[in-house]
Amino acid sequence: MQQNVARHQIELIRGDAAFEDAHTVRVTRGAEPELWLHGDVILIASGSVPNRGRDIPFDDPRIYDSDTILQMDRIPGSLAVVGAGVIGCEYATIFTALGVRVALVDGRERLLPFLDAEMSDRLRLQMELLGVDVRLRDGVTRVEPEAEALRLDLKRGASLTVHKVLFAAGRLGDTRGLALERTGIPVGDRGHLEVNEHYQTAIPHIYAAGDVIGFPALAATSLEQARVAMCHAFDLKYKTRVAPIVPLAVYTIPEVSMAGETEESCRVKAIDYCVGRAPYRTNARGQITGDLAGQIKLVIRASDKALLGVHIIGQSASELIHVGLMVMQAGGTIDAFIETVFNYPTLGDAYKYAAYDGLGALQRRREPR
Repeated sequence: MQQNVARHQIELIRGDAAFEDAHTVRVTRGAEPELWLHGDVILIASGSVPNRGRDIPFDDPRIYDSDTILQMDRIPGSLAVVGAGVIGCEYATIFTALGVRVALVDGRERLLPFLDAEMSDRLRLQMELLGVDVRLRDGVTRVEPEAEALRLDLKRGASLTVHKVLFAAGRLGDTRGLALERTGIPVGDRGHLEVNEHYQTAIPHIYAAGDVIGFPALAATSLEQARVAMCHAFDLKYKTRVAPIVPLAVYTIPEVSMAGETEESCRVKAIDYCVGRAPYRTNARGQITGDLAGQIKLVIRASDKALLGVHIIGQSASELIHVGLMVMQAGGTIDAFIETVFNYPTLGDAYKYAAYDGLGALQRRREPR
């Protein structure tokens, strides 16, 4: 990043910023003199901070949030992860792969409810096979520090005794300390700022992008939002919007990635659909790599074979998703996979067989019963 900043001759100032008025930012730099910066255009991209729940003794050095977990000085023998969102699931699998005994606790019915339900269930199964103790529909009522461990009392009556705890209860927009009340920009309950399609806040020359404006709060999306904002601010013509279909990736073990509609969203929207699947175990590259549990799943509109959604679990899911994403961006159908020649052996070739499976599903629907 530093090389990119230098290449564009950007002056980088490190410090704590706060608004004095809608055009002026005061930067505090420790022992150095304060700086007062004036801007005709201002972009707020301050990111997010962990949402720390009440009554949790974070002063205990064995209790972490999603920021302080990076300061852990040694790998524990056991870890409880409270909160099965993206961050919680990722860390649960990472620590389990390192040989840590991990319990993952969450009050929801299933993991990552934004995922297609089938993929959510597959992820839970693979996490449990990895060794994660997944406890859904449960929560922590009390944390009791003991001499050699921490005891967590759970809502359903059980208790856990672990060496360390990660509380991953989501994140809030990092707007504290910015003194936004001096600008007239309202701040939501979770520290988020509202923006329009150009990423302008309530004050037109002040823009906001990234985690500070809320969902989807992804690094890739945040970059594109900021580019759209600055193209609008300086009347640059090459980019006017973020693409309407955004890929999501969860870097668990195994990876999960998705773009577009799920089966559940199709039912809610009354879209007539069918699905096509291709398991990695029938793919030559999947067999070579040993990833026999992976799968590509296509959601297809029944009327015209249009590709509506792609869902992948397994090796390289976050890379493979872009193939299906580009077909959806172009308004394409699963014929794009049928007609394309894929390198062999590759995991990408599984798209073709998921499309064939989708064709079979469509044909079976048309056959008389």
